[in-house]
Amino acid sequence: MSNNKEKREYRDQVHLFLALQRPSKQGVGKKGCIRHVIKYDEQEELKVFEAKLKAIGGEWRIHRTVNIRSTKKAYNWFMKYLIDYPERASACDSIWRTALLQRECKVTKYFMLDVDTEESKILKKIEFLILANGKKVLKRIKSPKGWHYITEPFDARDVCELNDVTLIRDGYYYVKTVSEKPKKNL
Repeated sequence: MSNNKEKREYRDQVHLFLALQRPSKQGVGKKGCIRHVIKYDEQEELKVFEAKLKAIGGEWRIHRTVNIRSTKKAYNWFMKYLIDYPERASACDSIWRTALLQRECKVTKYFMLDVDTEESKILKKIEFLILANGKKVLKRIKSPKGWHYITEPFDARDVCELNDVTLIRDGYYYVKTVSEKPKKNL
C-alpha cells in the first residue's frame, strides 16, 4: 500500500498493544516491554507488531488496552512532561506511549476481571454476579491461565471475594503469544 494512494485518517482516540517478554523456560533471560499505538487497522498492525517481535526473538505475550485513550488528553500530559523534563526530549516516542497509558487519558472506564481458572462453576457465578448488578459482559477473552472479562463498571465487591478473580480498572487483556528463537549469525 502506498501512502499516496490511501489517505489515512488520524484518530482522536486509540488503543495500544503491549508486548511483555517472558523469560525462557529455564527462567533465564531479560524481561522487556514494547508498546505500540494502534493508529489504523488493528489486524494489520498486529501482524506488523508480531513480525517485529519475531525479529527480536524470545517469547512475548501481546496484550491490548481495555479502555480507549484520548490523544488530546495525552498531548497535554506529553507537553507538560517535556516542559518539566526538557532533557528527555530525545525520548519523545517512548514518552508519547507513556502519555497515552496515563489514567487521566482514558476515554472509556471499562473493568477487566482477570480470572485465573477455567472452572465452569466459578465462571457462571461471575457472570451471574455481573448480571445481578444490571451489567453485561462486553467481551470474554481466553487468557493463558483462564479468562479476561471486559464489563461496564459495577459494584464488584462480591466478585472480588471469589478466589482467582482480580478486578483491574484500567488494564490490558491477552491477545496472543509470539515465540521465536533468535536468528544465529552465520
